[in-house]
Amino acid sequence: LYEKRVFYLEKELEVNSFIQDIGNFEIIKSVIKIYKDKNILDICAAPGGKSILLHSYGFKVNAIDKSQRQIDKFIQNINRMKLNIKISKKDFLRTKFAVQYNSILLDAPCSALGTYRRNPDVISKIDEKKLKLNQKSQIEMIEKSLNLLNKSGVLVYIVCSFHPFETMDVIDKILQKHKTITVENIQSNKMIKKENGYFINPYSFKDYGGSDIFFVTALKKN
Repeated sequence: LYEKRVFYLEKELEVNSFIQDIGNFEIIKSVIKIYKDKNILDICAAPGGKSILLHSYGFKVNAIDKSQRQIDKFIQNINRMKLNIKISKKDFLRTKFAVQYNSILLDAPCSALGTYRRNPDVISKIDEKKLKLNQKSQIEMIEKSLNLLNKSGVLVYIVCSFHPFETMDVIDKILQKHKTITVENIQSNKMIKKENGYFINPYSFKDYGGSDIFFVTALKKN
């Protein structure tokens, strides 16, 4: 149906397929051209949707996550698909890394407000205090990711949210502090461009039932 990689699920899940939101696919398809190094650190990787996509595009994925429950799902998914992707149980903010990276993907924990199309009650579960706590954690994770990034390296930051506290405000604070960080252009006709990032436009996928709303930005360390 789309890019010759997306199709309708008929009766049962095929061995070499993985179910995920089509907006998620659009993000990975669009950002892979920005990365110059296919050896990538995937932070908060479980249950594995983005890792599996990156692997399918030829990336060597170093996946980490701190949730054993999510890691178990990751392992189940890659075993079913017979893929060779390793994942380590690590709390990113508490882990010391011995190596630097040219390519990092951070799918940061967030409110998941972008999933309201299929989880309408999510809006009632989030308040300003929780959003501000999320923002604090998101900024800390970006800061650490930038420290792990080599010069000219690229960090892609993703959240499934449309709230400014978790999206544009986060990147504004990073850019105000780090004058050598720049926002890279992402080529996609299915995203809405803002000053410091992009939102998936769910109406771009109306023929497929719409999509979740994701925010994505690609930060280059100059």
